[in-house]
Amino acid sequence: MMKGTRVQIPAYADRWMMGDRHGVIDKVTRHRIGENWQHLPRGYLVGDIIEVAHVKLDKSGRTVAYYLENCEVVS
Repeated sequence: MMKGTRVQIPAYADRWMMGDRHGVIDKVTRHRIGENWQHLPRGYLVGDIIEVAHVKLDKSGRTVAYYLENCEVVS
């Protein structure tokens, strides 16, 4: 997914529960999973690289970060 792609954030997010469910990807960053991570994403190991989407939400205008694989593209 690229900058400007419209997505729905994951349902487990507090913002989603407040009704702020859609937004536009502002940027995508890549992070290497370190040994000190408290919660490893399912299927990943220490040393793997994971992509994080920074999404600017429609309703609140806030920019929040979620794992890119958990964001769903909407048209």
